Amino acid sequence: MIVLLPLLFACAFASPATPTLSELNELLDSLRATHAPDSRIELWDVQVHASQRGLRVQGNLLSQETFDAVSQSLQRQYPEVVNQLVLLPEKETGSIVNALVNNSVIHLRREPSSTKELVTQALLGTPVRILKSERGKSLIQVPDGYIGWVNNAEVQRVNQQELTAYRDSEKVIYTVQSGRSYSAPNVESLPVSDLVMGNIVRKVSEQAGFTQVLYPDGRRGWVESRELISAEAIFHQTTVQDSLVRTALKFHGIPYLWGGTSSKNIDCSGLICNVYFMNGMLLPRDANMQAMVGRELTTDFVSDALEPGDLLFFGRKASAAAKEKVTHVAMYIGGGEYIHSAGYRERVSINSMDSTQPNFIESYPAIFVKAVRIVGEPFEGFQSTAENAFYNEIIRSRE
Repeated sequence: MIVLLPLLFACAFASPATPTLSELNELLDSLRATHAPDSRIELWDVQVHASQRGLRVQGNLLSQETFDAVSQSLQRQYPEVVNQLVLLPEKETGSIVNALVNNSVIHLRREPSSTKELVTQALLGTPVRILKSERGKSLIQVPDGYIGWVNNAEVQRVNQQELTAYRDSEKVIYTVQSGRSYSAPNVESLPVSDLVMGNIVRKVSEQAGFTQVLYPDGRRGWVESRELISAEAIFHQTTVQDSLVRTALKFHGIPYLWGGTSSKNIDCSGLICNVYFMNGMLLPRDANMQAMVGRELTTDFVSDALEPGDLLFFGRKASAAAKEKVTHVAMYIGGGEYIHSAGYRERVSINSMDSTQPNFIESYPAIFVKAVRIVGEPFEGFQSTAENAFYNEIIRSRE
């Protein structure tokens, strides 16, 4: 017994077994599935490194909740693993917004390379959050939560004082499909930049039918006043059906682009987002996300119960063998017709739900999933622009 006591004592207080690489990766995969399942809006940049000194976990996370969950799980299960995770953003400014988009349209990529997948786009003047910067690229988050890499020069960093000045300034939004700002109040003068629908700029002055505008980086240009509308009129408006249709028709003929959300190139859900944004409302970015909000109207491909502005979803209905899968969205515009951006014709087009019409698509009834109404429904999963955390930082108080 005297000989066994030291052995028993040592076993009782032994440290937990060192995990294998596969065991640690299994834990992290489980945490990712629980806390960051959607890479479009949740950052999971976590890697395991092994050396003679042991295992260490490195990378970046965006959510405080996810960061805490991972840190606590590592400490509880594998305390000997070195935790070197970093919570982004790198530089806190006291605001969720620390930059503004500086070009008419910028491309957010899955990885920091112009050859990688286009995740989404963002428009001039949009408030964004720079999470980190490296080698001429910045990882940013946009108001709908999407995350992607852009060139540093495409976003203008702002401190709290500059953000306050932007918020308190009078801003205008560009309302036509495409155009330009000029170096003088004259369309024959040198262009400053192109502009697309939804671009936001600060108003400086007016002269002879032109408005002088200020870009985030300090550039100034002149835009025809008839092409602009007060940003407050967009941010605070009540969304109505007729206005949605008028806005949607402005996008007719624009080329299709996977990941596009601008009136240069646009995908199906990007069209819906842009149309609703110009009418004071922010919807989720992707079609499968949009299908989860609003009120379901019908699962039949008929126009009887529909009103302009309702959304039509296509893909695969749920069955005993498979879950519902939404891959495409369109907007009903009345008269049995809908507008959408699809690979069907590689551009925004108008089609009919009436099989007797020449613009009827024969394959669509078989893949129709459901119709949903947004206008007039409770704000659950979508919101007015003024209520969004990012836009709220740049919208002037109405008091």
